[in-house]
Formats: sequence, C-alpha cells, structure tokens
Amino acid sequence: MINKFEKQLEKWNNGVLRGAQAKLARLLHVSTATVALWTTGKRRPSKGYAAQMAQLFGLDAYDVMRLFTPTTTYPELQPVQTAASLRDAQLPENTYSTDNSLNEREESTVPLSNSVSLPFLTCSPENYPNNKESEIAEWWTVPRRYAKGAKYLFRDELETLDDLYFIVPEKDFLEGKVMLIKTPQGYTVKRVSRQHNKIALYTGKNTLFKIFRPEELSAVGIVIQKISPVF
Repeated sequence: MINKFEKQLEKWNNGVLRGAQAKLARLLHVSTATVALWTTGKRRPSKGYAAQMAQLFGLDAYDVMRLFTPTTTYPELQPVQTAASLRDAQLPENTYSTDNSLNEREESTVPLSNSVSLPFLTCSPENYPNNKESEIAEWWTVPRRYAKGAKYLFRDELETLDDLYFIVPEKDFLEGKVMLIKTPQGYTVKRVSRQHNKIALYTGKNTLFKIFRPEELSAVGIVIQKISPVF
C-alpha cells in the first residue's frame, strides 16, 4: 500500500510511480536517497523544499507537509519542525551554554534541554550561522550528549555515500583530525596531515586522497560524529 506522498508523486508523474522519485530529485537538486527518505517517512523535507514541491505539484506548501509523517529509523534522532532561522534554533533552551553570552549566574537560571536542534546544510557551511532556509534540507533533534557540541550536519560532496557528519566549526587545520575541508572541487571530509609546506588529505581507510598547497584549501570544521543511513 502506497502512502500519501507516493500517491502524490504518482499523480504528478502522469499516473506512473516508477521513476517519480528520481525525477523529483533532479528537479530539486537533491540525491535520490534524500527523496527515498522522505518517501519512507524517515525524514521530512524543510519548508524550502516543501515550497518547491508545492509549485511542482500545484498544491499549498502546508498541504505538501501534510503528506509526510515524522518518523525515523534512529531511536534517538528525530526530525523536527523547521525553525524560522538558524539563529532561532540557538535559543538558550535549544543550544549549548557555550553558545550564549550569559554569565555563570544567568546560565544557572536557564534550563537547558536534553536535546538540541541541528540543521542539515545542503551548501555553504562556511556561512553558518547565517545560512538561508533554502540551504537547509531539514532539522534534526538529537540528544545533547550525542551531538557533542556539533552545530550542523553536512554530507561529503566528493563521495557517493549518503553518510552525514556532525560538524563543529573550526578554521585552523588540526593535525591528525578528521575535518570538513573546502577544496577546489568541493567540500570533503578527510583526515588532515601536514607534510612540509603542503597539506595531505587521507580517507577513513588511511588512504591518501590528495596533496594540496595550503592556499588551495580552507578548514571549515571538525567531524565529531558520523551517521550512515539504513535502508
């Protein structure tokens, strides 16, 4: 039995469900895996993507969001309702005490939630926290202890895998650390190693990816957690 979103995809694709997910992914410039997660209810699209689908389907954005059920395969990781902006998600009850300009006395009076809201960014992670809504695929609620200070999630643009990485912003290259790096080809997650006057990037299997001149790269953040989707 197909769900509401699949019925809409079928209707939109001239009565044929087959190939509709791939067609939508191309038009929205997202991976087919992302659309598959929306279809199975494991993730919910952001308001930006809902608005784009509303135009494609000839529906209201609110009606599009009603096509999805907020469920997840991860017991402690749940999609959340989209916040108005990244800064709205940084309210005391939804963030870390180190994010706030409160003094110790004021911090002691602010109840912190056991969970935090993190945006899954689709581009320009260097702009955090000034990313636009259109640059956010979805919001995640994760346990504070699991997030470990992460500010957002991002995917390696140079890999074909759909792994998501929890990122803490960092602009210095840290020896031996797995980092989110901006290269001339795009953003990638690799371990950093300085070699004389150059920087070598290694994969998770300790295989050399490529050697760059320092001016070719920009450090964006440290990877503190990885999630591999289960289909």
